[in-house]
Amino acid sequence: MIKNLRFSLFATFSLSAVLFLSGCDKDMAISLKNDNIDNLNVSSVDSLSAVVSTVQMPTIPTAATGTLLVGKVTQPIIGSLTSNTFFRLNPAGITNDFPTTAKFDSLNLVIRPSNNRYAYGDTSKIQKIYVHRLTQALETTTLTPSPTGISFPIYYPGATIFAHQSFNFDANALGSVSFRPHMSKVDTLSVRLSDAIGTEFFQKIKNNDVAFNSASNFQEYFKGLTIRPDAGNTAMVGFKDTLEVRINYSYVGTDGFRKKGVKTLNMADKSVQYNNIVADRTGTEFEALTTTNPLPVAETNGISFIQAGSGVATQISFPALRDFMQQPGIAINKAELEIEIASSHLGYYTAAPQPVLYTTDMGVPTNFLPVPFTNTVQTGTYILGNNTGRPGKYVFNMIQYIRTVNLPDAQNKSLYLSLGNPALFSTGNTSILATQNNQPKVKLNIVYTKFK
Repeated sequence: MIKNLRFSLFATFSLSAVLFLSGCDKDMAISLKNDNIDNLNVSSVDSLSAVVSTVQMPTIPTAATGTLLVGKVTQPIIGSLTSNTFFRLNPAGITNDFPTTAKFDSLNLVIRPSNNRYAYGDTSKIQKIYVHRLTQALETTTLTPSPTGISFPIYYPGATIFAHQSFNFDANALGSVSFRPHMSKVDTLSVRLSDAIGTEFFQKIKNNDVAFNSASNFQEYFKGLTIRPDAGNTAMVGFKDTLEVRINYSYVGTDGFRKKGVKTLNMADKSVQYNNIVADRTGTEFEALTTTNPLPVAETNGISFIQAGSGVATQISFPALRDFMQQPGIAINKAELEIEIASSHLGYYTAAPQPVLYTTDMGVPTNFLPVPFTNTVQTGTYILGNNTGRPGKYVFNMIQYIRTVNLPDAQNKSLYLSLGNPALFSTGNTSILATQNNQPKVKLNIVYTKFK
């Protein structure tokens, strides 16, 4: 043992997909009253690097998020992402109290921007959306347990509807509208729907038809609606699920003047309102990406990315970290994972602001990386880039995680950089990782002390 020892020491150890270590940076100021300095040593290892792949996470649930996500964005490097939204209608409260002179005027779908007025993509161009009638009833799906015992993803809530699912609808649109997606300036968006359907609704209410007596009867008659973007759209837009379908009518009042009235259908059973989010990566480096076919960065020119809605994540592992942590006499003082991103915080395709890390088991996200020594999900710190060319980056505290690499089942685990709730299920947020020399800029910094 060293007696009467006063010292301050640190060694920075970087595990990087860009650069292998050539040694540890050391800043030592040691004052001893014992000549036996050999009990204290600083060690470095230069054989560790990050292994990075792009993966497709399975079964992303997009129901009951409170957001109708509609639109399309295209980025040449990673392809396009399209979101269509589906929902049911409810006739609750509608009664036949029309004046005898009432006549049908119009049918309108009224939607409003989401609470955070979400828009992603090129919002400088006019967007167009279409409304179609469903011909297939919406219903939830329950996953079947794997015969091999593989867990469900941590984000699986039970019976739900997933992003990849779609339901049949009439190819002929009931109506459409064009608009500029400057959501801070939009209060409502009204889509004029088919007069034929509107007249039909009006007559059924007037005739006390059973279709309007209950939600279940109405579902038998009218399965619901889907809102779909035009193929040429350039942005995704979020709308509230507090929509209205207004049956507008007019009549002559007792005073002889023409008056207006309205019957309103609202959304029914919000558990089956969901967003059908589909990626098209044709012609990109990621065309072959599937849930069973992750793509190492060696096959994608060093590029990886994360994307909400579609569930694309970046898999990160450090195969040699286990050996490093098994060295005797290691005392870890600090550990941080740094991931530089090419996506900017400015422009049309801004970086996702609140990334998370999932811990996985056999390729399935089964937990979140927590804030160290708590049960709280850790959101990576997003450090913005600057206008001199320095990219932004995500930073995660890894001090607790690296202490798990020696557990018996650790070799089957890795990290997935992605997004958490609610962004993963209700946005198109995307971040492309920065690269250097065809390698993603992923680095694990460990500050440690080693004793002999």
